[in-house]
Amino acid sequence: MSLFGISSVELVVILVVTVLVLGPSGFAEALRGFRRGVETFRAWSGRLREESSREPLGLDRVDLSALDLRQYDPREIVRRTVREEINAWMQVTDVTRAGSPPRSGNGSAAADPKDAG
Repeated sequence: MSLFGISSVELVVILVVTVLVLGPSGFAEALRGFRRGVETFRAWSGRLREESSREPLGLDRVDLSALDLRQYDPREIVRRTVREEINAWMQVTDVTRAGSPPRSGNGSAAADPKDAG
């Protein structure tokens, strides 16, 4: 017999070592605590089973045909945001270019006549 990958011989050895370490009164107290834990788990499990077997909370009457999940696609959200940021950036640069002097052909700023000296 195997329980949680522990054979019956290994379980007996674990129990004997536990009794030796805790002593008879400590072992009895540990068993009471274990029993309380199991009872709590059983009560929780029973409540969960009862709540899950009840009638659904009206979710069967919800119309999901109008819901378009494609609008929540992360790739599309990122694309849309990047596109908006690029358009906003281009509008700002177009406005600043319209008010600034034209650049020289080599892409560098116009040389200051004082520096040429």
